[in-house]
Amino acid sequence: SAHPALPEVSYPSYSQYQPCPLTSRRVPELEESISDFLRAAKPLLSPAEFEETQHLAKQFLQEEGPVIHDKLLEYDAMPGINSYIENFWEDAYLTQRSSIAINTNPFFVLEDDPTPSRTSQIARATTLVWSSLKFCQGVRAGELEPDMFRTTPLCMRQYLRLFGTCRIPRAARDDVRTCAEARHIVVMCRGHIYWFNVLDGSGRLCISESILRETLRSIREDSIAFTPEQNISNAVGILTSTDRETWARCRETISSMSEHNEKSLRIVDESLFVLCLDDNSPQSPADMAKCALHGTSVVESFMGSSGMQVGTSINRWYDKSLQLVVCQNGAAAINFEHSVIDGYTVLRFASDVFTETILRFAENIRGGFAHRSSAGMRSAEHARAEKEEEAAKTASFHRIEWVLDRELLTSILKAEAFLSDRIMQVDLQVLEFANYGKNFIVDQRMSPDAYVQIAMQVAYYQLYKETACTYETLMTKKFFHGRTEAGFVVTEESTRLAESFDRNSLEVSKELLKKALDAHVKVVKLGSEGRGIRHLYALKCLSERGRAAWWSPRLLGATSTVTLPDLFKGVAWKKLNRHVISSSNCGNPALRLFGFGPVCEDGFGFGYIIKDDNMQFCVSSFNRQTSRLIAALEDTLLNFKRSLQGQTTLMPLSPAYGSMITQKHVIPFSEAKN
Repeated sequence: SAHPALPEVSYPSYSQYQPCPLTSRRVPELEESISDFLRAAKPLLSPAEFEETQHLAKQFLQEEGPVIHDKLLEYDAMPGINSYIENFWEDAYLTQRSSIAINTNPFFVLEDDPTPSRTSQIARATTLVWSSLKFCQGVRAGELEPDMFRTTPLCMRQYLRLFGTCRIPRAARDDVRTCAEARHIVVMCRGHIYWFNVLDGSGRLCISESILRETLRSIREDSIAFTPEQNISNAVGILTSTDRETWARCRETISSMSEHNEKSLRIVDESLFVLCLDDNSPQSPADMAKCALHGTSVVESFMGSSGMQVGTSINRWYDKSLQLVVCQNGAAAINFEHSVIDGYTVLRFASDVFTETILRFAENIRGGFAHRSSAGMRSAEHARAEKEEEAAKTASFHRIEWVLDRELLTSILKAEAFLSDRIMQVDLQVLEFANYGKNFIVDQRMSPDAYVQIAMQVAYYQLYKETACTYETLMTKKFFHGRTEAGFVVTEESTRLAESFDRNSLEVSKELLKKALDAHVKVVKLGSEGRGIRHLYALKCLSERGRAAWWSPRLLGATSTVTLPDLFKGVAWKKLNRHVISSSNCGNPALRLFGFGPVCEDGFGFGYIIKDDNMQFCVSSFNRQTSRLIAALEDTLLNFKRSLQGQTTLMPLSPAYGSMITQKHVIPFSEAKN
């Protein structure tokens, strides 16, 4: 069936964000993409497999490839097409039928608020919501400073979908809706859903910060009155963690049961964002990362009923573009839906929000000095009295009460059990590497990102004695409507280093490392210019019967008789689309941690942040003993430094590190500082 066009929001004019026009991402030459494909595939294949792949590539260039490529050029030239890859890539996300919880939604763990008085849950949540609303106002007014990479302006379009946006489950392909007039936020607490207005009809704040704080406090107190059984019975949000077909059916049933339910779903969909007030207090970085990725699963007995879920896993709505998670001890995180928003966009949001907390901390210090004068003291006492008077007020908030039958309750209980099973399968570990960071690597005249990427490949090889397909997200926001390119960063040079690193002499190791880093930098540079194999992915989409129907019946007629070329059936294509190591570098001073789940059952998800004198890694897998890979990575980073500093021996990889890693890196979250 035909799919509707993606909705366009009405605010503000694009030129307000992008005063300097950006160029569109060009469609690469077919020969360029085939060359990139062969380069990426060669280190992963046996000689016989690579020879067969070369044959398929040559056949594709001589037969089907040019025909499909011409159709892509025709599509790219159509009115309204801003990027040849954009719709294909969004379609890849929205046609995904597995759960987006763990599998797709990334997370950021924020640094602690530096103001001691704002480290409790309600105080931290108030600060984050208040700063988020101000950022939202800046987006709507078109007042954000343009994003820049050095001197290059970046596309700002994604900010228009950061607020008031929700993914809607549908059969076959989901939709994404953005409400440009959204005025309210949703607060989730113990599985219950509350909402209240924060903006007026003109987009101005309609509540004060103190009223916001007391409203959040009242919501938390209201939720405490319910039993665990009542909590799970109202936890409709847990259904967003199921596979998309199941959630689509359940949502349709919920909507059809009553007009009230339909309105309630719309309230969540159209909210500016979701604030999740969690019941737990994570005590280690890894615990906080797990909370941010999927919440907690804690099963307890209640009034004779065994196996009642009381964890925070029921306190999420994964379809929302933006979820702010705040725990009882003030630890905070962001979980975001990935189909139309990338990490770089949410990173800017997190950075601006954190910057405001620093400025408020500075103002708090200055205010303390100012109040030493008698006039200042009288002024402070007057202000304090006004705040105490206003503190008794709360905004008018509403709790959603769902109309559900026994079948839907069963679906909720099964969804909770399925997510709990999945949580138990996720092995997420954190390495906070404090030996060195960006400064040391730059002093060696090396790229910090390339350095870390090569270390990951060497560490993996040290454990498994094989080269794994390694994917790195590469930013292409320098282009109009730009998002990312797939960086397949295993090279012949990195493979040569990994296979011999523990046997090399000092000088050989240094030389091979430099060659591997140079090769990596070349791959990244080509990807940032729009080179890679996403071009081939677009050609594959066009060659599949009916895939283009939802945006162009003309293209459907032109391509419906084209069968899938053999190139896309070969072993090379399959290996490059199974990302055993999926990785992304996304960080700045606002973030403590960044991560996501593995993208294949036997894979690892690597989120990392490189700071001046340290590095943070969140590594996840489905029961693949993640701690062993983290320990191998730490050893590799230390050995890289030994090699570069001219030490004559490398540290041997310890066979017993698996048991020590959990002890070595578990630090109380509230005490550990970068």
